[in-house]
Amino acid sequence: MKTRTKMLIVACGITAAAICSGCKQPSFGKKTVQAAPPAEKIKVAVSVAKAVRQELLQERKILAALQAYRDADVGPLAPGRVKSLPVQIGDYVKQGQIVARMDDATLVATEAQFASIKSQYERSQSLYQSNALPKAQFEGIEAQYTAMKRQLESLRENTTIVAPFAGVVTSRAVEEGELYSAPMAPMPGQSKGLLRITQLDPLKIDLSVDDQTVQHVKKGMQVRLIIDQAADTSALFGRVEYVNPQADASSQAFGVRVVVPNRNNRLRPGFFAEVHIILDKKQNALCVPRSSVVDEKLFVVENGMALSKKVSVGWLTDNFAEILSGINENETVVVKGNKALPDSAQISIQ
Repeated sequence: MKTRTKMLIVACGITAAAICSGCKQPSFGKKTVQAAPPAEKIKVAVSVAKAVRQELLQERKILAALQAYRDADVGPLAPGRVKSLPVQIGDYVKQGQIVARMDDATLVATEAQFASIKSQYERSQSLYQSNALPKAQFEGIEAQYTAMKRQLESLRENTTIVAPFAGVVTSRAVEEGELYSAPMAPMPGQSKGLLRITQLDPLKIDLSVDDQTVQHVKKGMQVRLIIDQAADTSALFGRVEYVNPQADASSQAFGVRVVVPNRNNRLRPGFFAEVHIILDKKQNALCVPRSSVVDEKLFVVENGMALSKKVSVGWLTDNFAEILSGINENETVVVKGNKALPDSAQISIQ
C-alpha cells in the first residue's frame, strides 16, 4: 500500500514538471522583436500647369540672314585725282552729304566755256524772238548751249561726290591726293568706286516660301522675328515689303522681302533671324503645355494623385496643345515627370 502511494506521488510530480516546462520562462540578455510600422507610399515628383484659354497661332518658321537694305559704290565716271576725301570707314553720312571732291581743273575750264555759250544763246534767243535771226542759226546755237549744259552738269556730279542715301561708309578705295580710276574687274568685296555706302536702317530679309505659305503672306503684314545675336532680346518685328506673284523657275518658290527697322543699329547684316509667318489663328482655345500630352492622354491632379485622362487634341504648336474634350478649364495637369507615371500615383509638386 505504501509502495503504491509513493508511485502515485512520483507520477504527479512528473506531470507537474511537464506542465511547468511549457510555461513562458523569463529571458535574460535577449532582444525583444517588435512589429515594423506600415511603409509610406512613395510620391513621384512632378511639375504642373493649368489648362487655360488663350489665342493659339499656327506659324511657319523660316531661317534667313539679315542683309543691308541697299549699298552703293560712289565715285566719278572719269579717272582723276582725289582732292578731298573727308569720310572714313564706319562714318555715318546723310543723304546728299559731300563725301569726296575730285580735281576741278576741267570743271573750271568748262564753266568758263559755258558762261560764254550761255551769253551767246541768250542774245541769239532775243534776236530770234524779234525775227532778227534765222531759225536754223538759232537752233544751232541752242544745240551747243544744251550740250554744254549737260556736260557741265555731269562734270559737277563727277567732281563733287555726294551720298545717294543715308548710311555708313563700309569701303574706301583710295586716299587723298591719289589718282583714281574705277577698277574694270573688282575683287569680291572691293568697292567699284571711291567709297561704298551701306544703308543699315532698315535692314532686309529675302525669303523663299512655298505655294502653301505664300497664300497667307500679304504686303504690309507684320512678322515676328527671333534673333539670337541681338543684344536686346525684346520682341522684334518686320514688315512684308513685297510678295513676288511669280514663282522662281528652278525652285518653284515665291520671293518675299521683309523690312526690319534698325534705328539703334542693334542688328547687323549677317545675323540670322527666325521669321515667324502666321498662317492661321484661333481665339479662346483651351490649351495645355504640349509636353503634358502623351499619346492623346494626360494626367490631371486631384487630391494629391495623378489621374490619367484621355483627351481629344486639336491644333499643336511648338509650345501648346489645344484640348477639344477630356478636361476642363483651370484643371491642373502634369507637364514634367509624366512619361512613366502610373495612373492614380501619389505625387509631390515641385
